[in-house]
Amino acid sequence: MSLHDEPLLTPRRATLLTYAFLGLFALLSAGSLVGSGTPPWGVVAGSAVLAALAAGPIAWLARDRIPAPRRETLGRILLIVSLPAFALVVGVFAVAGGGSLLSVTDAVVVGVVCGGAVALLAERTLVPERYRAERA
Repeated sequence: MSLHDEPLLTPRRATLLTYAFLGLFALLSAGSLVGSGTPPWGVVAGSAVLAALAAGPIAWLARDRIPAPRRETLGRILLIVSLPAFALVVGVFAVAGGGSLLSVTDAVVVGVVCGGAVALLAERTLVPERYRAERA
């Protein structure tokens, strides 16, 4: 087997690159929050908890109870519904909290990445095998 037979971007490398870029994006947002003077810590904590619940127990139970084709359809529907809802929620928090839209967006990014990282760490260390996602 030569070096040319192996694809350059394997699924594992793609996953690692995704994690690296998400981490860098979260660091950039965290730096922006710290530089703003009054970061909205409540938004960071709330989005971290919601992300950890959505990427953790809810996803694990869905993997165990819903067949794969139905999960794929439900995932697409959820994505289509959640993108406008996400924009609406961030806008409402920015207007209601009196902060700028960019600081609220940075807070949500940091919270979601931190919550997702906690759910991923829990999945790899504590969760039984049948609830875990397939590894790349």
